[in-house]
Amino acid sequence: MNSQILLYFFCSLITCHVFAQNEYEYMGGIVLNDTLTITYRLHLKENNGAISGFSISDIGGTYETKSTVFGEYDDINKELSFRETQTVYTKTPLEPDYEFCYINTTLKNFTLGRTKDAKVKFIGLFSDNTRCIDGELFISSVDIIESRMTRVTKKINRMKKVPDSIKQRFKPLKMMDSLNMNILRKEQTLSVFSKSNQVHLIIYDGGKEDGDKITVSANSKTLLKNYEAKKEKRSIVLDVSDDTTSITIEAVNEGTIAPNTVIVEIKDGHNNIQALSNLKAGEKTQIDILKVRN
Repeated sequence: MNSQILLYFFCSLITCHVFAQNEYEYMGGIVLNDTLTITYRLHLKENNGAISGFSISDIGGTYETKSTVFGEYDDINKELSFRETQTVYTKTPLEPDYEFCYINTTLKNFTLGRTKDAKVKFIGLFSDNTRCIDGELFISSVDIIESRMTRVTKKINRMKKVPDSIKQRFKPLKMMDSLNMNILRKEQTLSVFSKSNQVHLIIYDGGKEDGDKITVSANSKTLLKNYEAKKEKRSIVLDVSDDTTSITIEAVNEGTIAPNTVIVEIKDGHNNIQALSNLKAGEKTQIDILKVRN
């Protein structure tokens, strides 16, 4: 089985989880210009018809972007309307005049928690409500996707020509975890938009302590030098009143289990962003806190 077929299987396994009676999460994709498909995650909360939540597009990709979502759910007419309204973070390289294109759509004949698959056209709007790029959205629900994942996994495990290393990748839980993980890669900038004047930068080892060490700087000022991440969380309060506060994370080593993997959380009172470093010794990644001024 070649890499293109494996990629097809991976991209087709779109996941949905119901976390509570009024919380719903979907995975799927958006199609632009009938050719470009971008992975898409949609997390919704419903409270008396009011919808809130977030979306993440291009999951794990160069342009991964998280946006807040608001909308309405009409249980009588079975309609879900939602729109993206504000960017929480992005990995897109930002130009001075860069603008985000937000999804606006209405799904008809749609029942939260019951509809298995949905496909709908959407309108793309800039923040000033001018049109940008339109496209098509498709999402699927938990039971149908989990059964697909299980069926595909069983088929691959029965294939004698598929290496064990490939079979290990097709573990439903591992694949779901990888889709939900925000990875900080080398020479990449995660841009976080915040209205707060302070953020809490929280650092710890979320797995087995293996001696991973990092150096953390903010606007070229060293905050932690050769710091060894532990399960116990280390919290730093940062002033982010400037237009841009640049945080640099450098891997000092790779511990006993390569690569360097340290969990970094950013809390500003409105959002909680969790990311995982994936760095070799000497590599750096950057987090820019961009001040949002009303």
